[in-house]
Amino acid sequence: MLSPLSHSSGIFLLFALSGAVTACDTGLGLGGTEVVKGCNAEAQTCIPSSRAVYAYAEAYPDSDSEVSISLASSPWHLYGPDGRMMQVEELAAVIRPHINEATERVVLLGSWTGGGDRPLAQRLSKALDGMPVLGADGFLWLSPDGSTRLTKQAYTARNGSGYYEVAEGDEVLVPLAHGWAAGMEQRFIDGGDAELLLHAAIGWDVFYLCREKALDGFELAAEHGVAIAAYNAALMRIERNEEGDRAAARRLLEQAASQGDTKSRDLLAEMND
Repeated sequence: MLSPLSHSSGIFLLFALSGAVTACDTGLGLGGTEVVKGCNAEAQTCIPSSRAVYAYAEAYPDSDSEVSISLASSPWHLYGPDGRMMQVEELAAVIRPHINEATERVVLLGSWTGGGDRPLAQRLSKALDGMPVLGADGFLWLSPDGSTRLTKQAYTARNGSGYYEVAEGDEVLVPLAHGWAAGMEQRFIDGGDAELLLHAAIGWDVFYLCREKALDGFELAAEHGVAIAAYNAALMRIERNEEGDRAAARRLLEQAASQGDTKSRDLLAEMND
C-alpha cells in the first residue's frame, strides 16, 4: 500500500482533458465536471482509497452465474496488483479456472473496460471462447455495498490534493485511487521515489487517460531502475509501433531482463524469434 502524503486545503482541479495535458486525445466524448468528496481526518474516519476499492469490490454481489474481478484499467490497458500491464490473454488465464458450467458472464470492475475502439471486455470475451464479458464504459465508482455507477467527466474536482482518502461510508472513484499519484509526479522525481513514479505513470493512463504521458512516465521510472516500468513502456512502444519504437522496446526489455524480470526476458525472446 502506498504511504499517505500530506493534503492541502481548498479545491484542487484535476484536468483529465486540459491544456496542461496536451497529449491527451481520447475520443471518448468526455464532458462536464464531477466532484470527489474529501475526508476531514479531524471529524471523519478516513480510509485509504486503495483499501476502499478492495473492500467495496469484495462487497460486489457475486452469484454462481457470474465471475467478477477488480483491477486498474484504462480504455487500452489492464494492470495487475504490482502495477504491471496485463495482456488480455494473461487475464483470461487468471479467470478461466473460475469458470464452470453455471457461469454465464464475467464482470470487469475496472474503468473503461467496455469503452474505446477495441473494448477490452470484447477482446477478453474472445480470449474466453465467447464467454460474455461486461465492462464499464466510463469512470467507475464503487460504493460500500458493492454497487457501482459510471461517469464520463472531462474534469474532476476534489477537496485537497495528494493522497486520496475517502470518508467511511462514502463512494470511491476507482481510477483516482490508482491515479492520484500522477499529480505528484514532480514531487516523486525530486524525492527519487522510483516506485511512486511507476504509480504516477499508471495514473496518467487510468485517470488522466493520457497514453503519451503514461509512456513518458514509465520510461522515467525505468530510468530510476523500476523493471516493471520498463516492461510497461516496452509494451506501449510495441503497441504504438511508430518508427524507432521496436528498437526502443528492445532496449527497455533488455534493461528489465538484466534486472531479473522474467516477463521482460520472455517478451524479448518472442521479439527475437
